[in-house]
Amino acid sequence: MGGWAIFCAICGGPFSSQVDMDCEGTDERAYRFDILEDCNLEWLDKLRALGMNPDATGSDKSFLTGSGRYFDYGGIEVVAGNNMNIPYPKNEIVPMVAYHDFAEIGTPHVFPFHSVCYEVLRRCISLRKPGGIRGHTLYQVFEHANGGRYVRLQLDYGDPDPPAEQVWENLRGQEILVVNPVDIPELESEISDIKCLLDTKIYLGNETKLHEEDIFSRLPIELRHEIFKHLRPESILALKAASRVMHATLIPRSMWEAKLVDTYPWLWEVLELSVFQSQEIEEKASRLLLACSEHGESTSKSYGYTLGLANRRRIWR
Repeated sequence: MGGWAIFCAICGGPFSSQVDMDCEGTDERAYRFDILEDCNLEWLDKLRALGMNPDATGSDKSFLTGSGRYFDYGGIEVVAGNNMNIPYPKNEIVPMVAYHDFAEIGTPHVFPFHSVCYEVLRRCISLRKPGGIRGHTLYQVFEHANGGRYVRLQLDYGDPDPPAEQVWENLRGQEILVVNPVDIPELESEISDIKCLLDTKIYLGNETKLHEEDIFSRLPIELRHEIFKHLRPESILALKAASRVMHATLIPRSMWEAKLVDTYPWLWEVLELSVFQSQEIEEKASRLLLACSEHGESTSKSYGYTLGLANRRRIWR
């Protein structure tokens, strides 16, 4: 029967950038070349692993390895790394077994994942509860979902559901499963444009006249705040961009952050921006959020970052 593949504990994806692509886009067992031709798939090759060392001192006996690769039959090779709990010299290349000791020789198992996916998980966990990932707790969660002789965890990995067969299946229409969910060049370009504007002072002349012609100037500030409470983040930004009065109306930072976390928890690039400096920035940020909120099919070319964000959202959930 030959060997078998294992898959990422966090995203369910493969540990190989060597995927089948079809230039014609008609092969059901291959990804469409025109969808992935500009995507860097090397992130799929880079794995790390979480393990447990029962002989370690302290209450947290988990360890996180350095980078490594998958080589077959459930086995991986990793650089031991400098985690204090790992029972190997930090520069040593160590063979380990993923998920289960298939050979039944008493080898401890570890849980493999893409380095990129660990970053998504770290941000997801720290979003509502600041602090790093607790390795011991994460290991227990993985172990609880580690049922049977399997090649990934027994979890719902979202839609589309990553294949979990003997080898990775390249299915037409499921290209998002292999697109980098963290490094999204098109999104980074949009964010970079906004950051450049953050350093630009924008002034509006004849401010008094603008206030007089602005219908929102008739509303007391309490009602303006009530309006903000009932709008989505992109609508708040659009309103502020359209109205000088609403732009000048401060929105509590706690309210804004809560709305972003509830609506776009996976879009940390915007969470880290101060977007209320000018109406031009508010307009750009509003358009960006609108673009990111569209689910889009994997064939969509309206926004170059749809695929990466779609995969990020799938993993996040």
